[in-house]
Amino acid sequence: MNASTIRQVSATGAVETATSYVRTVVLTAAAAAATVELRGGSDGTGDVLLTVKAPVQTTTVVPLGGAIFPGGIHATLTGAGALASIAC
Repeated sequence: MNASTIRQVSATGAVETATSYVRTVVLTAAAAAATVELRGGSDGTGDVLLTVKAPVQTTTVVPLGGAIFPGGIHATLTGAGALASIAC
């Protein structure tokens, strides 16, 4: 198995620009509840393939084992102070 690259996401935008496999998503909420939507493709127009939510001041961990995101990964992050870590 290849080593993972961990991407820290603190704002909406492209995470990867080429087809990628997501192994784990960790979402940490601060003073507001947080949500991260991951889409296939890097431009934000692809289908939502995964939505993760975390209540105020908690962390949600979602192990995926290698879900494919065709054309890249785009993350839409909401919640003041939210941070997502994406292992791909």
